[in-house]
Amino acid sequence: MENKLELFLKAILETRKVWLLEAKEGFFAMLEDGDGEPYIPLWESEALAAESAQGDWEGYTVTDMGFSELQQWLKELAADEIDIAVSPEKEGEITAIPSYKFRNWLKPYDDHSYKEKDDEEADDDFDYGDGWAQPWS
Repeated sequence: MENKLELFLKAILETRKVWLLEAKEGFFAMLEDGDGEPYIPLWESEALAAESAQGDWEGYTVTDMGFSELQQWLKELAADEIDIAVSPEKEGEITAIPSYKFRNWLKPYDDHSYKEKDDEEADDDFDYGDGWAQPWS
């Protein structure tokens, strides 16, 4: 029998997207473990995400995210030290995966179709510092 993470990865490879619960545009459901570590829950299907839209998440909208956008978002989550909870159980049990590891796993499947609106150089992580565009004196 395959474990939960393997089933999740296999399922999202078929659709090339994940499902989330969105409170309002850009604000997604989150959870914390017993140590206060934050996680973004992702589901492999719309139906599973919809089943979870109750309790604290009642009224949240089920939305999907393609691999290209997810790839960009995981970079931000990793920088904020927020990891992924794979299809969390109603009992509070989670299967966690670090955001950076999930991002690395997704890289071969990213079609690069998503670009941030205001970020032409989205992959440029170099800190140029103050005055980097100033002429040499």
